[in-house]
Amino acid sequence: MKTKRIKTTNSLRFSVYLPDECWELIFKHLLMNDKDYKSLSLVSKQFLSITNRLRSSLTIKSNLTTEQALNLIRRFPKLTSLNFIGRRDLDYILPQLDTFPFRLKSLKLSKISTIPATGLLEFSITSTLNSLTCSYTDYLHSSHMFLISDCFPELHRIDLSHCKHIYPDTLHLLLKTCRKNITHLNLTACSILTEDMMMNFRVPKLKVLNLSRSTVDDQTLNVITKSCTGILKLSLKHCDDVGNKGVKCVLRNCKKLREINLKHCPKVFHVNVDSMLLRRPSLRKIKLSSGVAWVAPLVSTKS
Repeated sequence: MKTKRIKTTNSLRFSVYLPDECWELIFKHLLMNDKDYKSLSLVSKQFLSITNRLRSSLTIKSNLTTEQALNLIRRFPKLTSLNFIGRRDLDYILPQLDTFPFRLKSLKLSKISTIPATGLLEFSITSTLNSLTCSYTDYLHSSHMFLISDCFPELHRIDLSHCKHIYPDTLHLLLKTCRKNITHLNLTACSILTEDMMMNFRVPKLKVLNLSRSTVDDQTLNVITKSCTGILKLSLKHCDDVGNKGVKCVLRNCKKLREINLKHCPKVFHVNVDSMLLRRPSLRKIKLSSGVAWVAPLVSTKS
């Protein structure tokens, strides 16, 4: 039996033009990350231009010169978050940000020797910042905290994680001005959390508090949670001085608590999920010291 050969053309070509706005919508709905955007930018100049406009966050490390860093930032006109790691030229770079078309909501400064006071002061003149990170900073003096609170009184999120040389009155000065707006506070590995220092710890809108690897104990935890009863999420991971008594204080004081992390807390023992839920029914996620995690099952709304 003979078979017929069907001829096909390898030169079939077609092109579809879409305006930039359509491509932007497509890329946004694909929920891509920065690596995906980088791959797309290699396809064409059009895609490069589009992905540059879509990018909202950028990290600038210490391996770039000042000029290279500014040129890189200039590529992305709609940034809302900048992360500077190990930079020593921030007193020069931060004032330059006022010349760019974007307005930052989040600024992250990490692994720096001290706060770039001059740069922050000039940057704050037109700033719309509501989130500030100063993690792994070698020295945080009272003057730095006074400057931050004075320049950015509308801050909602503050991250002072792994700042081991914070002076005792530093945190108090910061919270004194910003406490009315703060909803997220990260004090991971903070070594100054004592009961006496926390007596004035009043942050009425605080929702998320991270005290992991800190020196907080049961008494201090009781003082904090009595003042911040609206906490929804609390992390006490690797807190060696927190015990069962402290956990009970949290469950009693935090009326709306939804998540608590007690992982690797050696003094928290013989505590089970059922007893915690009886004390605080609002809980939806629990990580016990043993490493066991409990998450509330999803409730179907279908009839």
